Amino acid sequence: MKIDYREFRDLVPVTRKYKYLNHAAISPTPLPVIMESFSFMYDVSDEGTIAVNYAERDDLNYIREPVSRLVNSRVEEVSLVPNTSYGINMILHGIGLKEGDQILTDSSEFPAITSASFKLLKKGIKVKIAEVTPETFEDDIVSNLNDNVRLVAISSTSFLTGVTPDLSKVSKEAKSNNSLLLVDGIQTVGAGKIDVEENRIDFLVAGGYKWMMSPQGSGFMFVRKGLLEDPPWYGWRADSTYEEFSPYKFAPDKGPRRFEIGTYPMVSLIGMKKAAEIIYENSYMIYSRVKELSKVAIDCLKDKGMDVLTPEDKRTGIVTVKVRDPKKVVEELYKKYKIVVSPRGSGIRISTHFYNTEEEVNEACEYISTLEKELQ
Repeated sequence: MKIDYREFRDLVPVTRKYKYLNHAAISPTPLPVIMESFSFMYDVSDEGTIAVNYAERDDLNYIREPVSRLVNSRVEEVSLVPNTSYGINMILHGIGLKEGDQILTDSSEFPAITSASFKLLKKGIKVKIAEVTPETFEDDIVSNLNDNVRLVAISSTSFLTGVTPDLSKVSKEAKSNNSLLLVDGIQTVGAGKIDVEENRIDFLVAGGYKWMMSPQGSGFMFVRKGLLEDPPWYGWRADSTYEEFSPYKFAPDKGPRRFEIGTYPMVSLIGMKKAAEIIYENSYMIYSRVKELSKVAIDCLKDKGMDVLTPEDKRTGIVTVKVRDPKKVVEELYKKYKIVVSPRGSGIRISTHFYNTEEEVNEACEYISTLEKELQ
């Protein structure tokens, strides 16, 4: 499905009501994705288990395939998960960390990684949080490596500052330290290029409801072949012979289904499949357009003398600008101008997708500047 970003706006109903610049929180679901999910729901209404059995054909590889293309992985390395936190927990609790081992993460990380890590403190596993700045992120991570760091766990794009680090640089140093690399990709997949081979990523997890514009309950986990062959938790669906429904034996599936422990959220996953197909077929336009719009935001805000936290040379779709009262400014933007953004930390996070317009971005920046002056 080849698309034009101007025409695609008509397929996103939110554009009729709001200037929606909040895709790093949740994306509005476009009509083609809704219709794909609805078609499945109607089929279930019309045919019951016949429709469900058909949708679960081929071990769901027809869903894994378009997702795998987005990140340049093998189909058999992609597991379908309901959210990012599920996948992160699977990995952290499944890679065999022992007392004295360390997980290295960073101070700008979303709690999906840190929250799951803290559970391991009871086993004597240390969570080491590197203090980072957007400009020096990679060096801040690398300088905290030591012989005990078994896993480096970072985001491909920071939810807080918008910084998109050089994953290849981090991965190279992690490999030299005999550390594995886990990447939370939810703020990049769908908005910018992420390549598990080029970046030498060991684990990548992403929910589908942000930049992939998929329904909530959709997501995927990439696990490099040869890693985590025995998952930390078992479920009936992960059994290699699950269709026998035997209570007397269990052997984990050898493929990606070993992480899929129960009934699938098929409505959401079928929507994600459609979204992944659209993004892949239009990836060059989407990724370049996202970066163009984030630069428009940075330039506009800087022209108004505002303190932009996101480095221009390390950005994807998120731009964070510092203001005195983020929550108040966000409330006023919505009430007065129908502009939807998010407060994050000490700033406001603008997150534009490819179908947004330059006019929307410039208008948001103009009003942020105006409100900041009014609230002094």
